[in-house]
Amino acid sequence: MAPLREMSVKDFKEDKVKNANVIVDFLQNLEDNDDKEVKSGIIGLRAIFLHLLKNGDIKTPAEIPDDLMTASQKFDKWLFARYNETFQKLISLLRHEGAAQATALSTIIKLMKAENRRSVRKKTEGRPSFPSYRLQALLDELISKNYDHQKCITNLKEQMECQDFLFHSLKSLSVIVKKHNKESVTEKYMNNLLLMLEQMNIPDASDNLIVCTKSFRKEKDQAGNESSNSKGPSTLKLSYPKAKRAINIIWNEIISYPLNGSLYRRCLILIPEKIMHHLEKPIRLTGFFMDAYDLGGALSLLALQGVFILVNKYNLDYPNFYQKLYGLLEPTIFHAKYRPRFFMLMDRFLSSTHVPEYVIAAFIKKLARLSLSAPASCLVLTLKFIANLLIRYPGLKILVHNPDAIELENDPFDPNEPDMSKCRACESSLWEIATIQQHVIPSISKATGFIEKTLPIIEYDISELVETTYEEVHEKSCKLIVHETVATTFQKPSGLFTHHDDRMSDDWSVV
Repeated sequence: MAPLREMSVKDFKEDKVKNANVIVDFLQNLEDNDDKEVKSGIIGLRAIFLHLLKNGDIKTPAEIPDDLMTASQKFDKWLFARYNETFQKLISLLRHEGAAQATALSTIIKLMKAENRRSVRKKTEGRPSFPSYRLQALLDELISKNYDHQKCITNLKEQMECQDFLFHSLKSLSVIVKKHNKESVTEKYMNNLLLMLEQMNIPDASDNLIVCTKSFRKEKDQAGNESSNSKGPSTLKLSYPKAKRAINIIWNEIISYPLNGSLYRRCLILIPEKIMHHLEKPIRLTGFFMDAYDLGGALSLLALQGVFILVNKYNLDYPNFYQKLYGLLEPTIFHAKYRPRFFMLMDRFLSSTHVPEYVIAAFIKKLARLSLSAPASCLVLTLKFIANLLIRYPGLKILVHNPDAIELENDPFDPNEPDMSKCRACESSLWEIATIQQHVIPSISKATGFIEKTLPIIEYDISELVETTYEEVHEKSCKLIVHETVATTFQKPSGLFTHHDDRMSDDWSVV
């Protein structure tokens, strides 16, 4: 089939009028049930239409009656109709799994690039216009409420790095979200939409312009570098206010949709990191974050990140922020999926010099108490975190050796008291850390050394510890060198149940 396809394309290039029916044959291949035939048809049509677009043979037909058209004009109109039909069929193929789906998507992108370099429609300002109507048709299919297009959307990541492609994608998405009301929104639609948004890195604007450093129009040479042969100005500038307007439309719709736990998590991660600083009135997100916090669990942590940004950058008056954060300190945090994120965010939240010392003391004591039952994989992180807080707030070093501390049996600290001003953390001491000094794992007992020596001036880097696993702890322990002179038993065993006075061997035997 491949030689026949190549021969057909070659014949078409030699005489497009005489061999025009080749296009019809390839279009029929797209209707075939055989994946190979479909793929063959796609590749054939791609070669033909890229050739036609490059030569400027695909253009909007003249708006005159058919009976007044010349033969050449009628043929151009027919080619244009076949080109549109091809594009529509390629988009419909995105609903089918298999190799044909990936080939169809790559062909759509290549045709759009070719059309971007040599417009099928009228040019604007002396340069080819972006084929936004093609992109709109593509995104209308990908942001589907009935089909899971996450694989195709992931394959658009490279294109999203082009600022002009991203800019027009935002405008298209703002049109798409307006079409759907709350009743028509499905989980597939939201998964498709959020994945698309997650792949967008919206650049900051300079003088209300987005400088297009990587263009969708540019061709690439064999080394993968952008070619300078593309038509149009070398630097393209896009309107940031238009992009910002589209972002606000999209996210005003999203936060009004009913979201399940998974979708909430994705929104709560995406909004603070990529979206909030592009919104016109971020303070409107307060209700959204508060609703998420009330759902509990990991959502509470992710919601507090957004609230912290609103407090820190947008002057939100939220006096209970640290109390809510303190309430998240439960044994479950050591087993949560977002444990690394929790500790990195908590480190950021507690970095302010304006936080009262009694608040920091409560966090230190609560973490110390939780460390008594925390898994071994989290202990070094927790201990280093506590040490950093002591370095950050020198006045709390008294907790290490508090001369006024009472016996351990009557520790004044109340871990169940939600009010940090009443939990009496400042009246206690870090006896929990002294207890962990006897831990069987050397790296953990070593991490408690800060209570017996002068604290360092520079804080510990906890970024390398937040994702420590049991496997890593075990592997590190196995690499420790144990000197042969260290006695592990009184008699050297010669086997299992065979040492002196072994009563186990009377009742058990190794089979």
